[in-house]
Amino acid sequence: MALFKKFLNYISNEKRYSAHTIRAYTDDIQAFFNFLGENCETKSSTITPKDIRLWLIELANNNISPRSYKRKLSSLKTYFKFIVREGVMQNNPADMVIVPKYQNPLPDFLKSAEIQNLFDYLVFTNNFEGKRDKLILSLFYSTGIRLSELANLKIRDVDFSLQQISVIGKRNKQRNIPVTNKLLGEIREYLNYRKDEFENPDHSFVFVTSKGKPVYNRLIQRVVGKYLGQVTTSEKVHPHKLRHTFATHMLNNGADLNAVKELLGHSSLAATEVYTHNTYEKLKSVYKQAHPRA
Repeated sequence: MALFKKFLNYISNEKRYSAHTIRAYTDDIQAFFNFLGENCETKSSTITPKDIRLWLIELANNNISPRSYKRKLSSLKTYFKFIVREGVMQNNPADMVIVPKYQNPLPDFLKSAEIQNLFDYLVFTNNFEGKRDKLILSLFYSTGIRLSELANLKIRDVDFSLQQISVIGKRNKQRNIPVTNKLLGEIREYLNYRKDEFENPDHSFVFVTSKGKPVYNRLIQRVVGKYLGQVTTSEKVHPHKLRHTFATHMLNNGADLNAVKELLGHSSLAATEVYTHNTYEKLKSVYKQAHPRA
């Protein structure tokens, strides 16, 4: 088996990376070897830290974001770690390349008033697409699930008796998320509309297009962008903004950090702790406004 194909098999089946991560790693590694004008099958064993630094300098000169810079180096580290494991080379050249430190931006989220405008005052059409669009937004905000998790949600994943949904997250990890009676009512209503529109679809996905086919990521992004654009002046109107909003609002209202971690499907508490910065900023603001000597 070709070396790069073995690597893809390794991160897919052994490391169980998501399809999105696999695509990103593939693009990053191929871009690196294209920059060198070499083929990864023949050149992998002779790569040096200098080769990697030259590529990263080129990326920095093209104003790549610090987050993307870090991700691309991570792709190379994973690849060359595999190469070392295969005995093709003795040391990982990417381990000798240091990523510049940078301040992670705080997650961008909607204010409570904007969420109220979204669900209480915005008008959704009283038809299948209107019911679908509102449920997409409600599910994102009420559960904090990811775009891929929502797109792949199936009818069997909704448990009305236990009042929960089951989703498959990163690295194929399944988690159960509690949902409210109100949200379950919206799901029932939408599924009735779905059944009337498409009597016998050839799949069991919850969310479908106007033609009855499973929704795709770009459609969900358009739906979210369409409605969020009407309630916020922020330029960032992507599905992940609702996930950020879910986590921030939960913590602002006293939710336990570990509980939010489990709901979001984070593998470590550090990934969830970033939302406490937003909570802390709110506390500082309240203190300054309320304390007589602030």
